[in-house]
Amino acid sequence: MNQGLRDALRPLRELPKMIESIEGLDAAAGTMKKLASPKLGPGTALNETLGGADLGHPIHPLLTDVAIGAWTSAVMLDFVGGKRGRKAADRLIAIGLASAGPTVLTGLNDWITLQGAEQRLGVAHAGANAAATALYGLSWVSRKRGRRLRGKLLALAATGVASGGAYLGGHLAYKRGIGVDHTAFMALPSEWVEVAGDGDLTEGSPICADVKGTKVMVVRDHGSVYALADVCSHEGGPLHEGKIEAGCVVCPWHASKFKLSDGSPVGGPSAYPQPTLDVRTVGGKIQVRKT
Repeated sequence: MNQGLRDALRPLRELPKMIESIEGLDAAAGTMKKLASPKLGPGTALNETLGGADLGHPIHPLLTDVAIGAWTSAVMLDFVGGKRGRKAADRLIAIGLASAGPTVLTGLNDWITLQGAEQRLGVAHAGANAAATALYGLSWVSRKRGRRLRGKLLALAATGVASGGAYLGGHLAYKRGIGVDHTAFMALPSEWVEVAGDGDLTEGSPICADVKGTKVMVVRDHGSVYALADVCSHEGGPLHEGKIEAGCVVCPWHASKFKLSDGSPVGGPSAYPQPTLDVRTVGGKIQVRKT
């Protein structure tokens, strides 16, 4: 990359780190969580649905494309669509506003389990998007009142603010790993590896074994032995510290629930299955390998 461009973009690259260090954002985060937790907190049905467990993928990123796509298209039509593009641009602004509610709700649902630096950055991300939505709303009102130039300029300003919010959202996803499958790059053994003695397992009490640098949860439930990746796919919680109930393991962090038999998510906010391993007992030793 051109060094001059890299130097020019340095303040932008440093912005997320600066926001993550602002402790004053914790108060706003605490208020937001206090208001939202009764309906969206871990273990609630709404948290599970909005998290994308049924879809197998987080819903929030899908909805952001609707709002951003509609608004960006509207701004483009404002400046290159001519008179024939006016009505379409206005309708696209309205479509973006209509989609903002579900988008905000799913984003808040994903954010509610965050802590520390990620929590602060999420507050700033939400604030930027709220400001952008307000500006698009004012743009729509101006258009309806016949103040077309003002409406165009407000939409253009909103696009700039929304771009800043999107940049922070990208940092949360790609730098901080929020919303991704935390087991995606785990190296599970393809050959049988010993993890414990058969006598080491107590019914319903998981243990954590280190398999060539990868943590694996091993548990005996109703006489059968199961092995799953110990790192929760949702946000990396230690499954071996969770509880076993009805043939499932419940993550101690945010109550994501996975079947012991195949790792499929059956409750909680995780949209991703938990990797499982084959298990066998040879000479009183429990061995596992990648399924």
